[in-house]
Amino acid sequence: MASKNANNRLGKLSQKLKNQKFEQSIMIGFDGYVDSLYEVIHKKSGTEKQYFKGISGFADHIKTLSGKSGQVELSLKEIKIGGNAPIMSQAMGTLGFQVHCLGTLGFPKIHPVFEDLHANIQVHSLENPGQSDAFEFQDGKLIFSDCGSFDDFNWEKVKERKGLDKLNKIYLDSQLLAAVDWVNLPHASDIWQGLLEEVVKPNGSLAKKFFFDLCDPSRKSNLEIREVLQIISRYSEFGEVTLGLNENETNIVFEALENPGKKDSSTEEKAKAIFDNMTIACLLIHPVNRSFAVTQKGLVQVEGKLVKEPKILTGGGDNFNAGYALGALLELEMEERLLLGMGCSGAYIQNGKSPSLVELGNYLESWMERG
Repeated sequence: MASKNANNRLGKLSQKLKNQKFEQSIMIGFDGYVDSLYEVIHKKSGTEKQYFKGISGFADHIKTLSGKSGQVELSLKEIKIGGNAPIMSQAMGTLGFQVHCLGTLGFPKIHPVFEDLHANIQVHSLENPGQSDAFEFQDGKLIFSDCGSFDDFNWEKVKERKGLDKLNKIYLDSQLLAAVDWVNLPHASDIWQGLLEEVVKPNGSLAKKFFFDLCDPSRKSNLEIREVLQIISRYSEFGEVTLGLNENETNIVFEALENPGKKDSSTEEKAKAIFDNMTIACLLIHPVNRSFAVTQKGLVQVEGKLVKEPKILTGGGDNFNAGYALGALLELEMEERLLLGMGCSGAYIQNGKSPSLVELGNYLESWMERG
């Protein structure tokens, strides 16, 4: 990223952002959590605390307690909005888009934590939120979630609570539809299929953009994973479809394919195999230090930068998705979409909040300066 060409590209991209104003609306669904973020205390002397820096160190400590039991002390950092849909909505709203956020944000009354969502976001709550405790480390996070409120949250309930006419109006008003957190909603496939059959399909091809994010599918069967890939592919008849995965999710989805290929294949090879098993415009992969996309034109890859002292980790992927979606809605080249994804994620992780367009531009410029 320190090359002259890379700096020129970042500089031009930053300037593009600072003069943008958006008229497009976006539809994002369908989850929602109340997130409690913690640091895990390793040692404590009086009021002075030392925290576990890495997950492996914490895992080693937990292992020593086997057969003995023990206490783990936590330090609460923040209680905040959680869930892929609300966090991505917050990011898109902060960038300047009008957002329809449909999800489990409290029913019949909105949970107070979601009252602080950006003013650009119109909340459509359909069920009570899940509860998540996230233990944050410098090299990742561990999320413990109670998703019991999602057990009977299906397409019929979405229609009952919102109404098909209103769902159609929101969809027609939106240039991009993002459906996220497939894993944690037991009936997500039913919701995505119902949305396709009763909203998207009857309205015909409107050249819209569709974005899907599975979340960690390790708890799903191979058959369920293959089925949802088929559902996602069917949206391609009605617009440009992108599926976003991180590196771990890529490995899991690859293994779920009926003829996946060699297990020791590279991440890029696995991504290509997944793409070839679907009918989509783009498969988007975002490992921690780079990102790449597989399209019919081939593979595009851009190196990124790690944030050395992160203020927050939970939600980094959702902000990456928002940055990518920003680039897609601006009809930018793939390299620029990837840069915006990593820039939006990096600014969020570094500063602890989603960036505005100006802040995103400034972050890209500082990225240039750091070389």
